[in-house]
Amino acid sequence: MPTEKKKEIVAQLVERLNRSQMVVLTDYRGINMKDLTALRRALERADGGYHVVKNTLLRLALRQASITGLEPYLEGPTAVAFGYGDAVALAKALREQLPSYPSLQVKAAWMSGQVVPPEALETLASLPARPVLLSQVVGALQSPLSGLAGALAGVLRQLIYVLSVRSEQEDRPAEAA
Repeated sequence: MPTEKKKEIVAQLVERLNRSQMVVLTDYRGINMKDLTALRRALERADGGYHVVKNTLLRLALRQASITGLEPYLEGPTAVAFGYGDAVALAKALREQLPSYPSLQVKAAWMSGQVVPPEALETLASLPARPVLLSQVVGALQSPLSGLAGALAGVLRQLIYVLSVRSEQEDRPAEAA
């Protein structure tokens, strides 16, 4: 029989899961409370949250939030990192913290409706920030257009040059006569 406290915890987890762009499951074994608090603060700066949860309550919350695929990773002590903003920012913040806590293990992540293995999370963390990626896309789109504009301007310049030379040629015989 679930108690009111457990129902409240599950409701909070469902709300966090629904708000999250990314969810990362970790094994926090061997991390003391002081380090856990420091890790929480670091992830909060990346617009995230970090919470130790009971596997049974998280399993219920995942079902209620219609998130599938993470249940097999709910073994042993589990803490969840929620990314409310940019998913890459959370992945980077987590990667930056891993060397400080060697016992911290990433089990799996969930993003955009699919389970992400730890290796893919590392790849995601190595991506540039979102504004940099957007500027790279704009640059890639702009490059062919500026090349086309340059080519058209070159053709126009050559046409003007040919017309100018032709005009000078027509003026010369009139001067000689």
